[in-house]
This record gives sequence, C-alpha cells and structure tokens, in this order.
Amino acid sequence: MGTGILNIWVSDIADACGTYKRGTAEGGGGITVLDCRGVLEWPCGRYQTPKGEWEQVPNGQYLNLPFECGHLEVEVPPGCYWVIADWTTPLPGYIHFNYSTHVGIVEVGCDQTACVKLFNPSIRLCWDWFILGMRMVALHGGADMNRVDEVANLVEGELLRDAPRLPIERTLERRFEDVVEAARRGRGDPGKRKKG
Repeated sequence: MGTGILNIWVSDIADACGTYKRGTAEGGGGITVLDCRGVLEWPCGRYQTPKGEWEQVPNGQYLNLPFECGHLEVEVPPGCYWVIADWTTPLPGYIHFNYSTHVGIVEVGCDQTACVKLFNPSIRLCWDWFILGMRMVALHGGADMNRVDEVANLVEGELLRDAPRLPIERTLERRFEDVVEAARRGRGDPGKRKKG
C-alpha cells in the first residue's frame, strides 16, 4: 500500500529515558503532526485510539490526536514530519512556559515504520533554553545584557524560587554557562575572560 507508520513516544517530564505515564484524559491536549505546510492534512489517514482501535483522523487533520501512556501510532504518507505533544490544561504540580514538548523531526518512507521520541522539559529546562537564547542574542548586539540579566534575576528569584531542580538540569545549566562564556571569549571581550 505504501502508507508509512509513525510510532510517537513522549518522555516523562525532564526524563529523556522515561516515558510519560498519563493519558490525554488526565492532561488534555494531544499530539500534532506537521509537514512543510503546517498541520498535516490527509483525509486517508488513521490513528490508533487510546483504546487500541484504528479510527480515521478527524477531518483529515493530524491535530491534537489523543495519546495514552506517552504513545500514539498514526498512518501517514511517505515524507518528513515535525511532531509535537501539547497540553491544553495544566497538570497538577507541573508548570510549563509553553505547555509543549520539544519538536521531534522524523522521516518515513513507503511501507516503513518510523519511531520518534519527544522530550518533555520541566519548567527549569524551558527557562534554561530560553535564557541561553536571550544571552546569545545580547552577546551579538540584539539585546541589552543588563536587561536580560534583570529578567533572569526576576524569573529565577520569583517564579522559579520554589521549583525543584533535578540533577540533569544543573548539568545542562553548567553546559549553557560554558556556551555563553565561549561566546564571550570569541567576541574578544577582555573583561569577560576567565583568569588563568
């Protein structure tokens, strides 16, 4: 037939090795598959419901398809896709800036099954990626570093004060600090170089 199958998995929060343990009913939202034009529109596709039954994709749009225990299986035409999981309602005890996973990119051919796993960041990891980007923009003249630092101090001091910090988050934060320091050295800012 030529139809491809995507097996989409969602990690547990801040745990790339783990799998999301809840279903759509507990958290709202779903998985969306996009192609180069936007949300994939293909009226011939099916997805496997959380009950294990194959159903037509509603209105032929691969938008907010329900998943269970971090998994969704869908039929797609051969091609390259972006995949994202999102939540329309907050889950108790979890806060995300954007209520979504990172984007996964996957390519599937005729009669092939492809697997993609989406990383589900914590609030701290969302923030760490954002502030790294802002600091890099400031280092390249696109923003005032003092203003970026003010925002960072406000968010970290007020919004994230009580948010737990996982060991992997501190590891990534140190790596991001190294990236910013390397960018400073690359710009030749003598006052920003490490001594020694």
